[in-house]
Amino acid sequence: MTLFSGAFRERLRNSWVEMRENPARSGLQALGVILGVASVLGGFSISDSQRRRADQLYVRLGGLDKLNVQPNPAVRDGRPTALQTANLGLRSQDAIDGTALDVKKVAGASVVKFARTRVRSAYGDQERQVWGIGGEYLATEGYEITQGRGFSSQDVASGAPVAILGTEAAKVFFPFGDAIGQTMRVGDVPVTVVGMLDERVFKFRKSGGNIFRWRNRIIAVPSTLVTRQFEGDAYQRLDRVTFKLHDVDAISAFSKTLSNLLKANHRQQEDFRLDDVAARVRKRQQERDAYDVIFALSGVLSILGGGIVNVNIQMASLKERVREVGVKMAIGAPGREIFKEFLTEALLVSGMGSAVGMLAGVAFSKIITSAIGIPLWMDAKSFLFAFVLATVFGFLFALYPAIKASRLSPMEALRYE
Repeated sequence: MTLFSGAFRERLRNSWVEMRENPARSGLQALGVILGVASVLGGFSISDSQRRRADQLYVRLGGLDKLNVQPNPAVRDGRPTALQTANLGLRSQDAIDGTALDVKKVAGASVVKFARTRVRSAYGDQERQVWGIGGEYLATEGYEITQGRGFSSQDVASGAPVAILGTEAAKVFFPFGDAIGQTMRVGDVPVTVVGMLDERVFKFRKSGGNIFRWRNRIIAVPSTLVTRQFEGDAYQRLDRVTFKLHDVDAISAFSKTLSNLLKANHRQQEDFRLDDVAARVRKRQQERDAYDVIFALSGVLSILGGGIVNVNIQMASLKERVREVGVKMAIGAPGREIFKEFLTEALLVSGMGSAVGMLAGVAFSKIITSAIGIPLWMDAKSFLFAFVLATVFGFLFALYPAIKASRLSPMEALRYE
């Protein structure tokens, strides 16, 4: 006998007739399933939507496969030792040595040195922060050049007086859109604009502001121009070195090796800190996973409460159908057939409740994500989990009434009033 045999179709038809003739009772049975499925699906979908939006943000920031190195004071209290005073700090040589550690793992390295100085052109005169960059900085940070060119290795090596502008900086200092080839003064150094960056726009929420707005203010020059011309630093000290790796999973091992290298370069002083971007994101992911557990538990509790109500409703229904069960048994229906019929009806109610609950969950998720201004994203696993949860609980709570019905005595059932 196959699953969709004539007997099974007959049980489905009888269950459907019973539900149609008792809509209020069937609705109450399905209500707990609907609320449980909707809460699980809605909670997961809202969490998944925020997580996906955060992932999109990190991709726009240049990806997760990055390891940042920044200076960190080796002495916080008291006077530094002679060894600490003699330490040169984070510098360009650290980026070169770090890249050479494992050329197969490291996709590239970028450096940045910030400087606050006066910036002037024929149209603007402001005090601005200037980015002294080198290596793969633009690609590592998610910038794209739309006009002109980037810095060549020769530009960085020689500290050439050239600049690349973000869209906001270009509008301020060259409002007529003719920045390429023009000269502007950065501090006391005349520099030539050789490149323009694409405008960066990212709104985490539709109604929010552009969180990349400050990145469009970038005025980039070679890092060596800042260290040599602006600060007269022969050691080329930096504010940040970023290593981009081919594989995110390799960051942890590379981080330990790099830490040992930097300590050796820095006279055994830990005057630096490592920031594993992927590890930071994983930590936030773990925090979000806790919310997923809460959403799952809320759905389980809703379905559990609905299941208890279902058992009571099915037991009350059984009392109303005692004579019906007795007649079926008297004409030859075995107990297992009665068991299957009651179980089929319960599972059909759970299935229909799950379908309605999923629709309610999608609508609920859409309303909430629209209210907070993020795109809705739903994972197929959330639908599967909600459906399986409702089916399992529907089956478990239907067992007792079905077993009770299958064990009725035909004679006592026929005498029941």
